Amino acid sequence: MPAAGWKKMSEEEIRLARAWYNDDKEVPSEIAERLGRDKSVITRLLVKKVVRQKQGPPTLLTDAQVDFMVKRLDELVRKANCKYHVTADMLKRSARLKVTVRTMQTALRKRNIYFRKLREKPCLTEQDIADRYAFAKKYRSRTKAWGNKTIHAFIDGKHFKVYLNKTQRERAAQHATFGAYRAPGKGLCGGYVKPKKSLNFNTGAKSALVLGGVGGGRMLLWHTVSDGRWSGQAAANMYAGPLRRALNKKYPGKRKCFVLEDNDPTGFRSAKGIKAKADSKIEPFAIPKRSPDLSVMDYAIWSQVNRRLRKQEASWKKGKKETRCQYVARLRRTAMRLPTEFIVKSIGDMVRRCKRLHEAKGGYFEEGGKRGC
Repeated sequence: MPAAGWKKMSEEEIRLARAWYNDDKEVPSEIAERLGRDKSVITRLLVKKVVRQKQGPPTLLTDAQVDFMVKRLDELVRKANCKYHVTADMLKRSARLKVTVRTMQTALRKRNIYFRKLREKPCLTEQDIADRYAFAKKYRSRTKAWGNKTIHAFIDGKHFKVYLNKTQRERAAQHATFGAYRAPGKGLCGGYVKPKKSLNFNTGAKSALVLGGVGGGRMLLWHTVSDGRWSGQAAANMYAGPLRRALNKKYPGKRKCFVLEDNDPTGFRSAKGIKAKADSKIEPFAIPKRSPDLSVMDYAIWSQVNRRLRKQEASWKKGKKETRCQYVARLRRTAMRLPTEFIVKSIGDMVRRCKRLHEAKGGYFEEGGKRGC
């Protein structure tokens, strides 16, 4: 608040003060005396601009500070090893940053770093990593056409839940939906919450155990195990029956067929399964253990079949019902109609995956088309 008797400088006083300061090179104290003003007033006018400092911690971080913060965050997350989640407060204390948590989060968002759901992958042993690295080393230099030409079938098994009515189909669609845009603090009402996948949901119908296989640009094998039990005998029946017939039809006259499969000890690697393969002239092309990211059935085919099922159901009338037999038949039709282009491209993607696996030295790698997704 100005002192009593204080008067604002007139335009003429300001003009004279600037002229004496710039032209006559007088110092502020002399100008203040000539004008009858306080020295601090003249000094602020002519020499320095007073900038009001904002109260509180800084609102910006330098690039170097953000680089350090990102590095420290990575160290904390690795140290936590999924046993607990690293909070923004923990990062602030560890990095010794004198800024607000909001400032830190804003800087991280500019680097596209958000609090995201942890990825789920099989736990790899040191031997798994070594085997995956050796596999990648061997096959990373193949062409995209290699898998389609060399491997005659890619097979795997999967349990499909059977959804028969509107309520069950809605539950299946909810599981398939990833997320939604929402404001902070909002999201505990309908449309923002989906049921946990881990919670068992009884559809009232027995699930269908399917052995599927692609090769030569089409779905070669779609075999539903009648009693739903997977065993060495079930694997032997599949090798000697539907798979052998499918291979003979697709590759007539071929004396030996290479079939890529995982290391399932119950069926594919069982004694009965191994004998049935030998009898049927089927040569296994095994991928490393715990490597669904190298199996086209796991990384492309199963999910595509499920997406197409949900898309069909989205346009149905609410009261529509199916029997289990009808559902299993529709499941088969959907799989058998997968486009050739999709199957060929998905199999060809195996080489790209081997390249990324090699870069990761046998560890986890980004599976998507863009790195870091």
